[in-house]
Amino acid sequence: MSSTIKTKAPENIDFTKEGLMVGLEFHQQVLAPYNDQDRSVTYGSKLFCPCPAMLRDDDSDIQVTRKFRAVSGETGDIDITAQFEKNKQSTTIYEAFTDTTCLIELDEEPILPINEEALFRTLAISKKIFNLELVDEILVNRKAIIDGSNTSGFQRTSQIAYGTKDSFITVDGKKIGIYQANLEEDSAKNVGKEGKTRKFRLDRLGIPLIEIATSPDIRSPEEALATAKRIGGLLRTTGYVKRGQGTIRQDLNVSITRGTRIEIKGVSELDLLPLYVKNEAIRQSRMLELLDIMESRLITPKKIRAVKPIDVSKIFKKCEAKFVKSALKKGESITGFRLPQFAGLLGFELQSDYRLGTEFAEISKVTAGVGGILHSDELPKFGITQEEVDSVIKILKVKDNDGFILIIGPRNLANLSIDGIKDMISMWMTNGGIVPEVRAPRANGTTGFLRPLPGKARMYPETDSKPLPLSAELLDRIEKTKFEMPEDRAKRYTKNLKLSKDLADQLVLHPQNTLFEEIVNKYKVEPKLVANTLISTIVDIRRQGFDVTLLTNAKYIELFQLVSDSLISADAISQMIIGIIENPSSKAKDLIETLGLTKMDSSEIEDIITQIIEEHFDLIKERGMGAMGNLMGKAMAQLTGKADGKLISDLIRNGIQNRL
Repeated sequence: MSSTIKTKAPENIDFTKEGLMVGLEFHQQVLAPYNDQDRSVTYGSKLFCPCPAMLRDDDSDIQVTRKFRAVSGETGDIDITAQFEKNKQSTTIYEAFTDTTCLIELDEEPILPINEEALFRTLAISKKIFNLELVDEILVNRKAIIDGSNTSGFQRTSQIAYGTKDSFITVDGKKIGIYQANLEEDSAKNVGKEGKTRKFRLDRLGIPLIEIATSPDIRSPEEALATAKRIGGLLRTTGYVKRGQGTIRQDLNVSITRGTRIEIKGVSELDLLPLYVKNEAIRQSRMLELLDIMESRLITPKKIRAVKPIDVSKIFKKCEAKFVKSALKKGESITGFRLPQFAGLLGFELQSDYRLGTEFAEISKVTAGVGGILHSDELPKFGITQEEVDSVIKILKVKDNDGFILIIGPRNLANLSIDGIKDMISMWMTNGGIVPEVRAPRANGTTGFLRPLPGKARMYPETDSKPLPLSAELLDRIEKTKFEMPEDRAKRYTKNLKLSKDLADQLVLHPQNTLFEEIVNKYKVEPKLVANTLISTIVDIRRQGFDVTLLTNAKYIELFQLVSDSLISADAISQMIIGIIENPSSKAKDLIETLGLTKMDSSEIEDIITQIIEEHFDLIKERGMGAMGNLMGKAMAQLTGKADGKLISDLIRNGIQNRL
């Protein structure tokens, strides 16, 4: 079964000619305590309860199993996405923790009032960074989501600000409009799926998120990346957002002139963002080509729906393919489905190395949880023989220009998958080849079908949260809030604080840059020492396996006060941090003696250095200043954490020079 059609997708297209338009929805977790509890200062809190916004990788001690159903929204209609998820008939298991999650995350009790600090911080960012107009009152809405990622079946979200002609950021000299800002709760963390059972963790559910949505002003993949980096840099410079893996993700809205808006959901790998944009533009262009071919072959939804799936398992009873043997042994079936006039189309690339057959496999996977699909354009292969293919062709009554697919799995799920594929082909033919939909990012820069694009029916008011007018006091606090642009702050760090450009650039985007400012303004400590501690030392200690989240802002301040008061040396900081982590209830000052880090006075240090020099006089005589490294090592073995390295180095250097 072959064809002269160009099955290979192009490596690139003319984005200007195709009329590429991209809008970006940038999501970042907000660091905001629900109350004055010290624990929340480190992790931040959830949006509607004081539980710490702490991600965990240890075993949970609570498991809850649930099923979802779709209900109508405020318009009286059931949203298309909710209905699609309901049809999957999935089971969801939630993992929770008795000490860091509560009944609110489990949807067993009403939410508490909104996190006021999270609200202030997102409003301040919206107004002061992106020049958005703030709404008069906060209305919390429910957005229907029944993919299992929210225990309640909906996500709580509030529009907090909207754009005007003056709401924009500048990216490489071009204005990119900012459309609106929302404050919403993060979803539960997906930790796996087996068959039709999904598993989520509730540690992430409810963490405050700020969403910054741009206008569709982006015109190239590279511009999309530059825009995302600019928004991320602006958010991080405020010190109000969380940082690290899993705290940031983007949704991309991509279209071409002849296509429609497609949402690529949850892009977390920033460097892959241009590839997703490029491949989606190519996919829409290729879908239009595919539709032209389908129409020229007189393929219609009616013809596709008229074909019935057939169980062809008996053909493969003696098949040597291991995956086929395994499926049949488990009692699963191999279901065949003829696709009239589809010869050569199943191998048609929609994106680089992503074929129509791959798209059908993705549709099957999200519709029924079936992962195994084979198609006529790739067979015989994978242990499937030509003889077995010929038998399938005969049973399915495949004609010369037809194609077919084989679905490996339970028969009822295979039939559900085929119904999903029939529906999708019908929507393609009805909508001109490109259906408004949500697609999931894949690791290679392509995307796969996830679900239909949701409509207005998914949104309705949150009945457990009354409207919250923005008070005069809150607005006054926002008005008094000042943010420094990243580039201005970096210049100040290098000019006034004498930091290197590299260190300044890192610190500007660091979530604890406000803590850095507080420490260097309050205490007599070297700015470079504080910056290196926050950026490098903490990372090194975390890599050693220590939980650095136990080091609260208050602990940092206490630590550097000890340095400022000359109670510990700068070289003792790493050991002190580890000591604080291992003894979280102890005062930092009380750990100095316990850890053996009491700072020596200068006379004691000089005596030790003199003794080392005298003991190694022959080495000094032989190597001169070349003995410096050896003697430094001897000294640090006795003095690490008890004296500053620079002082030790100066004393050794002077001692060597005096003996030459």
